[in-house]
Amino acid sequence: MRPRTFAPDPFRPASEVTEDLRTHPVVQTLLRRREEGSRPGARTDGRRVALVIEGGGMRGVVSAGMAAAIEQLDLRDCFDEVHGASAGAFNAAFLLAGQAAYLATLYQFGFGDPRFVSVLRALRGGPAFDMDHVVNHVWTRQRPLRFEALLASGIDLHCTATDADRVAIVDLADLSSPEEICCALRASGRLPWLAGGPVSFRGMRLLDATLAEAIPVQVARATATDMLVLQTRPHGMAHTPLSPLVARLTDRYLRAVNPALIELRRTRSPRYDALTAELTAQAADPKHKPATCVIHPPAGGVAVGQLENRASVLQRAASEGMRSAWMALEGEDPELIGTLTAYPQREGATPAPARARAPRRVRARHPPAHEPRSPRY
Repeated sequence: MRPRTFAPDPFRPASEVTEDLRTHPVVQTLLRRREEGSRPGARTDGRRVALVIEGGGMRGVVSAGMAAAIEQLDLRDCFDEVHGASAGAFNAAFLLAGQAAYLATLYQFGFGDPRFVSVLRALRGGPAFDMDHVVNHVWTRQRPLRFEALLASGIDLHCTATDADRVAIVDLADLSSPEEICCALRASGRLPWLAGGPVSFRGMRLLDATLAEAIPVQVARATATDMLVLQTRPHGMAHTPLSPLVARLTDRYLRAVNPALIELRRTRSPRYDALTAELTAQAADPKHKPATCVIHPPAGGVAVGQLENRASVLQRAASEGMRSAWMALEGEDPELIGTLTAYPQREGATPAPARARAPRRVRARHPPAHEPRSPRY
């Protein structure tokens, strides 16, 4: 009989995180606000700080881990607005609901239900990735997003998407109900051809945000004095174009929706690389307005694809994201451990991780190419 073995510990560090950003003006503003107990809607410092979250399909687990660090470090309420693109919009919504670590764990289970991916369903003419099921069913019933906590946070949620008719990025803001939030999340993560047809919302036909803008900075640059950007690729890593086969399938889908979208798809990689280089330069410029700070996952970390489904890879990627943000904001590489965490089901109850500020020395818990300014809708 072959002896059974235990799985390796996914929380043991496999890469080094060293980027301590506590001296950066944006981080100093956040830390000062935390020490002062500053709250959204009651600021006295004359600053408006935006959190900008990149997605990228399942690679969004990296920024989900970063958002979990922000949550555990009691920094969520130091932001005035949060912008998310694609999976980054999912991370933004769960962070504002006090469930950032909760969602970081759900990535490895297909956001809460592995059935959201089905090749058989795709062969029958349905979506391969059924985010409608995840958003409208899993996140409202099985693994519910706390909409009441999100809406009561006092922090503005911005979900970006691509307008299929105008061929432009749009900012979905002023979301005032669970129904509007769900629709905005579905629109922001509507991968071309893989997830179904465009989402109809506020008179627009909408597709995945990353088609037009993978890192949702355009609106934040106009509204904020400070930006903290969470990126899902290591510093200097170029955007990888679609394979020839996937590019052809995507273009065939886009041609049926609006042929002008094909050029947007073809230029996505160079536009992304130009934007990341621009953000790097702005983060190094102390005089740039808005003040910009960028957190990256570590170089040499685990590689996560847009369609990644291996639980061990997703766990490690979330861990590396959390460690990177913790080092950037707190100046130490924390020890991570997977723990059971209770989220009370009664309405208005506070999730256990959010009840008290994390101490300074703590073992971090981890539940297992310029573009036009986008209008607000």
